[in-house]
Amino acid sequence: MKRLAALVLCTLAFGAACGSTSSDPAATVNGKTISTHDLVEELNAIEANGDFINSLQSGSPTGGLTVVGATPGSFDAAFVAQVLLRQMDYTLIHAEITKRHVVIDDACRVEARNDAMLNLGQQNATTGEQLFNKFPKPYQEVLIQRNADVIALEGALTGQKCGQGVDAAGYYNSHPDDFTKLCISVIAVSDQATADTVLARARGGADFAALAREVSIDTTTKDNGGDIGCRLPSEFNPTVAQVLQAGKTGEVLDPIPGTSGISIVKITDRQVASLDEVRSQAEELASSTAGQSFGAWLRQARAEAQVTIDKRYGTFDAATFQINPPALDVNSGSSPPSSSSSDTP
Repeated sequence: MKRLAALVLCTLAFGAACGSTSSDPAATVNGKTISTHDLVEELNAIEANGDFINSLQSGSPTGGLTVVGATPGSFDAAFVAQVLLRQMDYTLIHAEITKRHVVIDDACRVEARNDAMLNLGQQNATTGEQLFNKFPKPYQEVLIQRNADVIALEGALTGQKCGQGVDAAGYYNSHPDDFTKLCISVIAVSDQATADTVLARARGGADFAALAREVSIDTTTKDNGGDIGCRLPSEFNPTVAQVLQAGKTGEVLDPIPGTSGISIVKITDRQVASLDEVRSQAEELASSTAGQSFGAWLRQARAEAQVTIDKRYGTFDAATFQINPPALDVNSGSSPPSSSSSDTP
C-alpha cells in the first residue's frame, strides 16, 4: 500500500516545511487532541480501500465527493477537512459517553457493527460488508467503536439501551397519545363563509352526519355522513394532528383550512391501538426520537465546543461548525464540507 505521510500533508500545506509541524495536533476539541498521526492513519485506511473511494466519488446522481486530489498521492483538501471534522464530532461524542459512564458491551458492539454495514452499503448490508472488509483491521475497529458510541449515546438520551434494538414497547408505553386513534367525521366546504355557517349549525345541535350529506363537497365521505374512520395521529398532517389531539371527544372543532378547501371536523371517538397493531410505527417513532435527541445534543455540543485547527487543514468557522479548507487543489473544484455530512465513515 502506498503510504500517505508527511509528503501528502506537505502538499496540503502549500509545501510548507513538514519537519517543524508534523507533530502538531491536527485539531483540539475542548482540550482533547486529535493528532496529525490519527488523521493520516484514517486517510491511509481510506486510501487502502479503492472501492470505498469509488463509492464516495460516484455516490449521487450528480456525482459524489471529490476524494482524490489533483497532485498524485494526495487527497482533495475539502475531503481531508471533512474527515477531520468527523473526527471532531466523534471526539465530542466519546467524551459524552465517558462523562455519562455509558457501558458499551458486546451486544452493543454487534448492533454497531451491523448498523455500520448498512451505513456503508447505503442500506444494503451485503454491499456494506464487502466495503467494510476491505478496510485495514484497526480501522474496522475504529468504525465499530465510533458507531457504538453514537448508538449508545442515542440510547442514553432517550432511555434505551444499545444492543437491545429499538425499544418499541417502551416508547409505546410512554407515549400513549401517539397510539390513540382519532375517530372523526368531516364536512368539507369551499369557503370561509360556508364553514362559519356549517359550524354554527353543528354546534347549535344539528345532526353532523345529516349536515355532511347536505353540504359537504367531499364526494368520498359525504354519503357516509362525513365519517372517515379512526386513524393514528401519525396519519394526519402534523399540524392537523396537534389540533385533533387537543380536541375533546364529541367536540366540533374550529374550521381547519386545507389545500383544497376548509374542513369542519367532529371528534366522534378515541381508540387505543394495541402494541401488536402499531409495533412498526412504535419502532419508527422510537428510532426517530432517538435521532432527534442525538441531533439536538450534537448541535448544542458543537455550539459550546472550544476548537482549534492546524492551519494546514483550513480555518474553523465556529458559527457553522465547519472547516473551510485551504484552496490548494485548484483542479479539484472542491467546496467546503457540510457539518452535517455523513458520507465519510
